Amino acid sequence: MATQIRTFAISRLTIGAAGNFHDRTYKAIEATTAEALHVETLAPAYKKVVDQLASIVNRQRSYITTETLEALDKRRDNGVGSIHNQVDATKNCLVDEKREASAHLRPQLSSYKQIRFHEYAKQTLEVRGMIGVLRDPSNTASVTALGLEADIDALEAANEAFDEAFELRTQEAAAHAAVSDLRSADLIDEAATLYDEITRIVNAYAIVQPTDEITGFINTVNGYVSSFSEIVNGGTSSGTTSAGDEGTDPEPGGEEGGTPGEV
Repeated sequence: MATQIRTFAISRLTIGAAGNFHDRTYKAIEATTAEALHVETLAPAYKKVVDQLASIVNRQRSYITTETLEALDKRRDNGVGSIHNQVDATKNCLVDEKREASAHLRPQLSSYKQIRFHEYAKQTLEVRGMIGVLRDPSNTASVTALGLEADIDALEAANEAFDEAFELRTQEAAAHAAVSDLRSADLIDEAATLYDEITRIVNAYAIVQPTDEITGFINTVNGYVSSFSEIVNGGTSSGTTSAGDEGTDPEPGGEEGGTPGEV
């Protein structure tokens, strides 16, 4: 009696378990070689979908750059607030030069009062605009009177550091998008279909042209079928052969009527 790959309710596996099963099966194909199993035309596509399943199971759920962006945004917020506070604090100053400098700058900076509450990209441009105002030649005397030069330089550095980090975030988001666009249900269906085709070919050759390599591969996969059937059945290991075929030592009570990759 020809040894056959058993079937089981593969569609009832979670994406993580399905990915694990297909990964193990592909590694068994590699170990035996696709040529020995007569599935060389299917193996590359199976490998691709196995890798895609792994990328979904293991994909990041958050951005690495998030904490960096938040810290840099807080730093530039503090810089903006500090300059406003210094300008406002001298509006009633007894030193004429400082009071006049405050009166000169306050109207020009008023539109930048609430920029720390704006979204990231908009705030970057607004901070640059605020720095441009402070560095305008007509404001040089007032900036000098209030000693704001170092604050302006520090704010500019903080804003540009944030912008660089935001660019890294954009690149990270682009990398995530490639994985996010993959639909897990479609990949599971594709993997199951390819596995089904591979199983049918291997089972057919096991009948008409059996080899030690084919038999060894079937025994390996049947071991996986047994193990993953336990996951599906809550601890009961079972498996059946394809309709019309009898596998080695079939266990009673297994899933009936399914095909490999049934979804």
